[in-house]
Amino acid sequence: MDADVIADIRRFNRRYTNILGVLNRYVLDTGYSFTEARVMIEIGLMGPCIANTLVDLLNIDRSYMSRIVNKLCKDGLLVKESSSSDQRSSLLRLTTAGMEFYNQLNERSDEQIIRLFAGLPDKEMKEFHASIMSIQKKLDKLERTETTG
Repeated sequence: MDADVIADIRRFNRRYTNILGVLNRYVLDTGYSFTEARVMIEIGLMGPCIANTLVDLLNIDRSYMSRIVNKLCKDGLLVKESSSSDQRSSLLRLTTAGMEFYNQLNERSDEQIIRLFAGLPDKEMKEFHASIMSIQKKLDKLERTETTG
């Protein structure tokens, strides 16, 4: 791959993570890290699941996931329940407070994107959207290739 292409992709990644505040200690002024918030969002999106599903989905270390789950349980946002299909696994489920936090994360994330693109004319917003959808399709294709090949 061309060195300039690699540099451009890396520059884009650094720029976008800075814009979204991903590297801030706490995401969206919540008091939780980006990874902790992502765990909450993924459970909120898919419903009760086992930690290994999240480990695979988010591509993070099992011990790190365990620490995150324990913290979120201690904070009252998650509960672990025995799995009826596998007694060795626990299902993770959002509590009522966890659902409220999940909804808050979604609202703040939406507001962040609305603020970010507020000054962009409709035509440019449509172009931007088409571009990110094209990138997403290419990333999906790469991901499928990586898992099958």
